[in-house]
Amino acid sequence: MSDLLTPDQLGERWGKTRQALAQMRYRGDGPRFVKIGKSVLYRVQDVLDFEESQIRTRTDDEPAVA
Repeated sequence: MSDLLTPDQLGERWGKTRQALAQMRYRGDGPRFVKIGKSVLYRVQDVLDFEESQIRTRTDDEPAVA
């Protein structure tokens, strides 16, 4: 497995569109990302850390700071 995911790869993993991921980047409420020129990539560890931060035990739990 590569250490980097494209938006398409992350979108497939999460069932989200490229546009939805772009909105998450704009709002700052998604995983950290790498931007090289115009290319956006996600480090696998950052995605795993973000997913871990989203684990809840109740529907009204506040998200942890990513």
